[in-house]
Amino acid sequence: METGLEQDTLVFFVSDNGGPFRSDTSMNGARNEPLRAGKRTTLEGGIRVPFVVAWPGQVKPGIYALPVIQLDLTATALAVAGVATDPEVKLDGVNLLPFLKGEKSGEPHDALYWRFGKQMAIRAGDYKLVRYDTNADTRTGKFNQPISPARLFNVTSDIEETGDLAKAMPDKAKELQAKWDAWNALNIRPRWPSAHEKDDGFEPAPLPPPQKAGNKPGDIIGK
Repeated sequence: METGLEQDTLVFFVSDNGGPFRSDTSMNGARNEPLRAGKRTTLEGGIRVPFVVAWPGQVKPGIYALPVIQLDLTATALAVAGVATDPEVKLDGVNLLPFLKGEKSGEPHDALYWRFGKQMAIRAGDYKLVRYDTNADTRTGKFNQPISPARLFNVTSDIEETGDLAKAMPDKAKELQAKWDAWNALNIRPRWPSAHEKDDGFEPAPLPPPQKAGNKPGDIIGK
């Protein structure tokens, strides 16, 4: 504050996942209500987290209500630093500043995607298709249970994810599954497979070649 650096500093505060919890009382845990479940799941309690951006003089105080994701931090920071990115790299995130400043309208993303072992989720607009770990679902209290089938929720009107719409809206469920499948086809296999992935015969993905030394601010990323 004394040096005035806050005027030139973009600050992000974000959690990596929802609070840990247990459905019994044998361990301390967090309460994520009204969100369902928590850490280690693709339910809202595991992936919907606090996200705060501060940059006095650049970002006005207020609430931005449209969905964004931690992956946007990289694209935003690169843009602020004036670092150009090679379009072929296809960064997962987007630069949030034009949206936070009101220079751009509409949703930053047409969809958000998650993959965690056999768990998955995709949110597009109000709808979310999800497969989640039922062992970590506080509403079951059971263990040694399988991953859930694909379930569809309207997370705008049903933030608790209690009303499965998959049977009532099969076309929407198929649409979101197809989008997630297309996204997932572009991903590499996990480098650190979970127990579920090992059961599926996944092997750790090979490491990428080392980056060339001597990159400078303004260099094209990916060259």
